Amino acid sequence: MKTRTLLAAAFMCTTALTPVKAHALPVVGFIAGALNIAAGVGLAGFAAGSAFAATAVGGFITKAIVAIGLSALASALTPSPNFPPPSERMANFAQPNAYAEWVLGRARKGGLLGFTGFQNSTDKVTGAKGKKRHYSPILAAHPCHQIVTHYLDEREVEVDANGTVTTAPMSGYYRIRPFLGGPWQVADAELKNAFAEITDAHDFAGLTGAHVWAKRPSQSKLTEIYPNGRQGAYTPVLDGANSVFDPRTGTTGFTRNGALLTAYWLTQILGRSVDWSEVAEEADVCDIAVSNAEGGRQPKWRIDGTLSDDQEFEDQRAQIAAACDTWMYERADGSVGFKVGRFQEPTLTLSDEDLLSIEIVEGRWGRGAPTEIAAKYIEPANNWRELPSGTIVLDTSARQVRDEPALYLVSSHNQAARVINRIARVKRAQYQIKATLSLVGYLLRGHRFVRIQTLGIDKVFEVGELWRNEGGLSFDLVANSVEPEDFDFDAATQEPTRPEFKGVINDDSVEAVSGFVGVAKDGGSLRFDWAAQDESLTQQIRIRPAGTSDWQEMNVTDGQSFWRVTGLVDGISYEAEIRNRTSANRSGDWSGAITVKVIANSTPPAALDSFMATESAGDVDIDLDAPNDANYYATRIYRASYGAGYSGSYNINAASVIRTEYGLAGNPDSYTDSGLTKGHYAYWGVPINASGVAGATSGPDTINIA
Repeated sequence: MKTRTLLAAAFMCTTALTPVKAHALPVVGFIAGALNIAAGVGLAGFAAGSAFAATAVGGFITKAIVAIGLSALASALTPSPNFPPPSERMANFAQPNAYAEWVLGRARKGGLLGFTGFQNSTDKVTGAKGKKRHYSPILAAHPCHQIVTHYLDEREVEVDANGTVTTAPMSGYYRIRPFLGGPWQVADAELKNAFAEITDAHDFAGLTGAHVWAKRPSQSKLTEIYPNGRQGAYTPVLDGANSVFDPRTGTTGFTRNGALLTAYWLTQILGRSVDWSEVAEEADVCDIAVSNAEGGRQPKWRIDGTLSDDQEFEDQRAQIAAACDTWMYERADGSVGFKVGRFQEPTLTLSDEDLLSIEIVEGRWGRGAPTEIAAKYIEPANNWRELPSGTIVLDTSARQVRDEPALYLVSSHNQAARVINRIARVKRAQYQIKATLSLVGYLLRGHRFVRIQTLGIDKVFEVGELWRNEGGLSFDLVANSVEPEDFDFDAATQEPTRPEFKGVINDDSVEAVSGFVGVAKDGGSLRFDWAAQDESLTQQIRIRPAGTSDWQEMNVTDGQSFWRVTGLVDGISYEAEIRNRTSANRSGDWSGAITVKVIANSTPPAALDSFMATESAGDVDIDLDAPNDANYYATRIYRASYGAGYSGSYNINAASVIRTEYGLAGNPDSYTDSGLTKGHYAYWGVPINASGVAGATSGPDTINIA
């Protein structure tokens, strides 16, 4: 027995790989380096993260971002190596250590193997015997709510109450026992039963995953059960974090609400503080029902997806913010505030006396401005994999420039469409300003929208970025002009047509064998023939005595289109079936059974020399002379009964065998048919050989019994 345990499960329970609560550091840590702090890399990591906000623009040496919105984050939505597509995580992989992963809302994912081992054992619960691969994928570094749908590789499967897979063709070859990281989680009984090294200490406390065994199938079923040549990757759809706080009810639990999950990310993963009354207000906005293009209703803002410790903070922040068009800012008390996507009338106006300097750009119609935009989002109907959304076309006259932001925490086409509609408007705003503000910048904190009156312009602007400069005596502002209708979205007219996606249909079926026939041959053998098959296929035949249950299987020589089996019992009928097989041992369906009777001697005997029936005192005496033929073995005597006075025709098909009279060739023989009632009778004699092959029929001889 060999087992291989990975250190991942143990590491994920330590502060080495899970987030450390951040302390009361400057808010630049949240904006630029919070993930590094959370990952436990200390001051060096904080310094490296802070460098994100350090620049030499406009003569200012150090800038601390205190507000950031979609216009500033849109450029970070292009996938990078630090934020791979979710489909790349739909596997079970083995490595000596791993990053912590979180599931927010509903998502499909795989995970690293916390344990794997191979054992020949009998399952305690199901009694399933045989050689099994046991493996334990870790799906999340925290407790989760529930498993929604089970997937093995790309096949959705169902399980019974014991966890045994019931979906063909994997039925009975897998057993799945999820664990959700609850407080009473214990070591898996089946692992303890199969491996002496597994003890009560191996309880995977606080983690979500599953213990799976995959039973080794026969060689003929290997590619059917394991299409990838090994046990299936367990990649379920699950409802994730179940300790999300909802200030509206004062309870914790599972949710897909975008605001509540943003607060969870800030507080539980990054260790920051929030204003829970603000979170409650934003959560209500997320729950507002909006219409989609299909005519249905859905919550306005949800988050569904995964985060990992190996993703850059900026990538996490961009995905979180873009999912719900969220604007984030530093609150006066040092906590993090945020507003989800919606328009709010500004309550603050900036005029010339508030602006130390200003640069205005009108119309972003340069070479980099997109002419069309579509999102990569997660589509549940596509097995929860990423898929391009419908396209919003902005300009049909200019050179085509396509923007395709990745929204990997969005699982709704309607929500993705609303976000890209906003990105399109941001990138083609009428005005963009870059300004240096006086101390009024402190008043601007917490204001997503501001009215700016300067140089003949009187417009509402959305804050894209707000920096506090060194010394805190001035602020730099980047903002785009907006209109209230930028935040309105009519799904019936503005949501682009959802693309039709059709998977390539691979015909990997194994065709049936045609022209399958069988005939008996002398000497107790049977020959089976079939039509020539594709040269890439070989054939397999199985045979059994008719009415029995045990098949005997034989592989046919490559290129041969017949098969002969000898040494069979004379007179016994046999059932035979055939199927094709590929070089990879994938098999087609068995053909329907054909039945063939074994005939050792196919030569019939000569006709009887004589056959006569006579009545004697109510009995009928049958006298016959067997032919002098070495093939003679016996005579079958047939009788048909008719009513008294019958004068019609006679047919042996209406008769039945009343006697098989065995005798020697060239000798006379007789039989008496007694116990007859009154009536009219006809008799025939048919000689047979030892294999039951019949010769010529003699008769009928008719008798009346009064």
